[in-house]
Amino acid sequence: MRFPPIDFDDFHRRILPARISSPSGRVATRDLHGVVPLAFRFPDGRAYRLAPTASTIAIDPTDDAPTVVDLDESAWSDFVHELATAAGLVYSGRARFERGAHADLERWEPALRALFSDRPIFDPAAPPPADPHRSFTLDAQREELRHALDANGFALVKHVFRPVEVTRLADTVERFRTMAAPGDGRSWWATRADGTRVVCRLIYLGLAAPDIAALSDDERVKSLASLASEPLRPVIDRADGHSVVIKHPGVVDGLSDLPWHRDCGLGGHPVTCPAINIGLQLDAATPDAGQLHFVPGTARYSCHRPDLGRAHTVAVDTEPGDCTVHLGDVMHAAPPPSGAGPGRRALYVTFMPARAFEFIPAGQSYNDAIRARLSG
Repeated sequence: MRFPPIDFDDFHRRILPARISSPSGRVATRDLHGVVPLAFRFPDGRAYRLAPTASTIAIDPTDDAPTVVDLDESAWSDFVHELATAAGLVYSGRARFERGAHADLERWEPALRALFSDRPIFDPAAPPPADPHRSFTLDAQREELRHALDANGFALVKHVFRPVEVTRLADTVERFRTMAAPGDGRSWWATRADGTRVVCRLIYLGLAAPDIAALSDDERVKSLASLASEPLRPVIDRADGHSVVIKHPGVVDGLSDLPWHRDCGLGGHPVTCPAINIGLQLDAATPDAGQLHFVPGTARYSCHRPDLGRAHTVAVDTEPGDCTVHLGDVMHAAPPPSGAGPGRRALYVTFMPARAFEFIPAGQSYNDAIRARLSG
């Protein structure tokens, strides 16, 4: 899959004005009401300012704006293609601000995605597109399950795996958890308030555990993966492979508890999505044990993060053997357990489109592939 460089001048002089005049441009204009202008500037001094007005977005060849984003041609092209988001550019050091800050670019980003990709902007006041509290079973009406996943971005499927299967898989997870060590390339670690270091995630588990690897070929799991809008392949040897989230109470450092995010939040949406993540629940998920939260209807939409506090959110209660199914681009969060422990464990089997395997080499994550692309 090719993402050619985008000509900075031609885009602002010819392509972007036409998009501003389109229906998506009118959406972007409304979204930017009252927002201060922003300018993108190249190292050679070329710059373009985008300034919202009451009826349009004016484009001028100047950097005279309250927010000035300095970046090079590669970063600019990756941003337009969404190989990198605003957060991805900033965290990788590919965008700097002479004036303004990261938050200013993020305020603009939903409108820019509407212009760049015709992506709609999520309305937090809108009701969920389908009943977000409904759960399903594998023998449920398949089209109803597909509709729920497509509309809400997630679904809960009950009693997919039998208790004896859950016990066997949990035993495998515990065996590898006890063997994990910081820096082994197969685990993530976090620190609790008392200074204790704990494993918060196991990755690439299927490469070492045949019974975990076999989940990618399990007919029940493949049936859930086939709910996607296009054919997907199981992710085994890249993008963390089969992984296990292990929640702990009282974590003060490390990637154990995650705020609202998308899996493609730093970039890669056109490469990895529509990714499907199937979470086999090894333990009950409750507020005490830590549980997934979703914002229904956010998949394939851009979101203003501050608005999510006004949106309808769903905390998913599960039992061992249930499976959560969620799209990679739905807004979701994994807050800390509210109880004293133990936290839940969830084993994830991920599926992605074939183009992701062309872009992400074995042994690498999406971000690794971007870094290698830049250094090459």
